[in-house]
Amino acid sequence: MSAEATCAVCGRTILAGERIHGFIDGGGEQPVCELCVARAERLGWRPAGEPEPERPAGGHEGRWRLRGLLSRRERRSGEPAPGRFQRFRSQDTQKSGNDAGAEPDLATTERRSRPTPSLDFDAPSPFERAVARFNSGEGGRTVAGLTRTLGKPQASVGAAAGKPGEVRITVAWELSWYQWGIDIGDELRPVFQIDKGREIDELDPAARQWNASVDEEGRLALAERAARR
Repeated sequence: MSAEATCAVCGRTILAGERIHGFIDGGGEQPVCELCVARAERLGWRPAGEPEPERPAGGHEGRWRLRGLLSRRERRSGEPAPGRFQRFRSQDTQKSGNDAGAEPDLATTERRSRPTPSLDFDAPSPFERAVARFNSGEGGRTVAGLTRTLGKPQASVGAAAGKPGEVRITVAWELSWYQWGIDIGDELRPVFQIDKGREIDELDPAARQWNASVDEEGRLALAERAARR
């Protein structure tokens, strides 16, 4: 993969040594970064190397995509998806004959009474969760104060190189810049400052992928989320 490759989901530049996942989006294989794997699956993309499931007749494209997504989750967890589990249990019960005098299976009854979880296609991405934590913490207050003094800055949100599970936020003005880290795997760990400097040229190319905006109150928003609003 070339040094200029970018994640097909979030659009940021992929760093050397960063783990990349290949996904098929209908037009060929696309590179996806570690933090965007779940979003690619929600979009219905298929991991590269995985055989394409048989498309159903009748034009039920949405059901076909959902079935492929549930199949991938089953392979990762080793357990069947909730809807399939309940369907198979129902078939087993019918085959047993449901004898009138038989004792009820309490474990089966409890499973049936549980609501089937739904897929939340609007769940926030790791970058969106990181931005929300940043805005509510000390880093967000620092940006708000500097914005009132220096004006609106440029901002980028991306994965921290060599640190899976960490998101790096860079905010830069003409003569000053700051970087913070957010550990999205540890909600109790505070947002921490990574570095700061004066010249934007000091930043690595990935940090200059300006994919976020800062409003008048100094609050960050990913460009994709802002566009949806």
